[in-house]
Amino acid sequence: MELAVRPAGVALRLDVLVWLGLIAAGAALRLARLEALPLTFEESARAFDALRVSRNAVPDGWSGDLAAALTSYLFRALGDTDLVARLVPAVAGALMVGAVALCGRGLGKGGALAAGALLAFSPLAILLARSATAFSLGGLLAVAMAGSLLSYIREPRAATAFLFAVAFGLAPSTDAVATTAALACAGFLLLEPVVAGGGEVARAWGVFRRSPSHWLSVALVLAAALELALTHFGTSLDRTGLPGLRQWGDMFALPRDGREPEYQVALLLAYEWPVLLAGGLGAVFFVWRLARGGAGALTPAQRLVLLWTALAAFAVALATQREAGQLLMLVLPLAVLAGLLAEELAPTLDWAVLRRWWPAAVAALALVAYAALITTEWSQGRAGAWDRVSLVLALGGAAVLLSGCYSLLERRAAVIVLGAVAAVAFAFLAHTDLNLARNDDGVEMAVDTRTSPRIDQFREAVDRIAADRAGPVFVDPELRQPLAWYLRDLPVAAGPVEEDAAVVVVTAGAEIEGFTPVGETWRLGDGWYPLRIRLLPLWRWLVYRQPYGKLDGVDAQILVPEP
Repeated sequence: MELAVRPAGVALRLDVLVWLGLIAAGAALRLARLEALPLTFEESARAFDALRVSRNAVPDGWSGDLAAALTSYLFRALGDTDLVARLVPAVAGALMVGAVALCGRGLGKGGALAAGALLAFSPLAILLARSATAFSLGGLLAVAMAGSLLSYIREPRAATAFLFAVAFGLAPSTDAVATTAALACAGFLLLEPVVAGGGEVARAWGVFRRSPSHWLSVALVLAAALELALTHFGTSLDRTGLPGLRQWGDMFALPRDGREPEYQVALLLAYEWPVLLAGGLGAVFFVWRLARGGAGALTPAQRLVLLWTALAAFAVALATQREAGQLLMLVLPLAVLAGLLAEELAPTLDWAVLRRWWPAAVAALALVAYAALITTEWSQGRAGAWDRVSLVLALGGAAVLLSGCYSLLERRAAVIVLGAVAAVAFAFLAHTDLNLARNDDGVEMAVDTRTSPRIDQFREAVDRIAADRAGPVFVDPELRQPLAWYLRDLPVAAGPVEEDAAVVVVTAGAEIEGFTPVGETWRLGDGWYPLRIRLLPLWRWLVYRQPYGKLDGVDAQILVPEP
């Protein structure tokens, strides 16, 4: 479908306009108010390490991954601010949505559009793109890798071979998200000729071997990527391993952390249930087809994404060091699976039903909206007995209405059900995404301990006290991670506290001989994760971002020498 723009005579395709809207929305959600929230403790530590590297002082244990190295170069060019610390992940997240648009050749135009929509509004993808964490850059490389590989299989070209080599080569030196996608692609290329025989992949292999411009450019890119990884992208020399592979292996390190296995499942249900639902249905559909018809019943794209999803699911399930960022490994292939399912089933649906039976969909959505309103009242403790009864009636009425339409239309009303579910999912994603981008006071269970909004006041207090006294500032080693970045302009010393210290920052309640507390107790950060999942408090958090239960706070005191 085309929309003509007159009198200039320019024609724009509708899908191009939709893609431009998705890319703009995804970029806005990732880039708007990027510096509004203080850094988390993890972000603070990574940003401070990158700052030290930018000042030619490489710290011990320097990760040297692609995101950290690029951030260190940006600090040299643009200065050391919270915005610059998060700039690389945010730009990469915005580019990831655009990269999905280039996957139309491998996924189909409809499939790429559906996957792009899910990833553009994915709460976890947005959260990671707005955070300078270790899982922030791999999504872009993973999408570029899978898209270019599928495009090359469909039509072997030197440009797509080069793009695949760049993404594949950088993956082991980026993070676990990109590494998982690289392992899936490598396994696919090794297993596909055995599983599928002489199909599209075998033909693409043949073209690749006969084309020096293809394999020579790939070899050169992979060699350059290895050299960049060993030199930490020009920041230091490390022959002990690749950062992405090391991070991937560290997920399975022992001893285990204290988080329950339900942690990852709870995060998926709280943030990513639309992707989990759509991608899970896609996985079931394609596995069922595989079981009935064998490998030949699936396309190469479907086999690749199924392998990618299985590998990511096993990695997440077996991880002993659980982090929210690991879930992006699984969210990406699930979104692509949902796109493949949409590409497969969309032509079989009777879209004309929407024109004839749209009142049914509107009525069902009205009932669902009423149920959401009553549940909101319930979460605030204002719902009475009748409200709770009407909640059940509203949800039941919506289900009966949609199922009745499905029966009356001889099972052709699936598109109405699909539209209703899509509307509810979009409302949920919009609410969650806007909270992530705009809520300065909200606490997210997917975020580790976040530095307090009063951190700037704390830094000013330490600076003011240190300015009136001669000597270094000592910080408790347990507090160095959150405070190193925010006290970066002060002469902070490490090791045991010396007698000539001007200021000592310790955990609240700690005592040091010869020093006395001054001023108030400062809350440096808060973290939260529900120890028990309860419906009403969880709904209150979902709607208002109000945590329930005990917050994990970190408090500090400022000590000065006794008179």
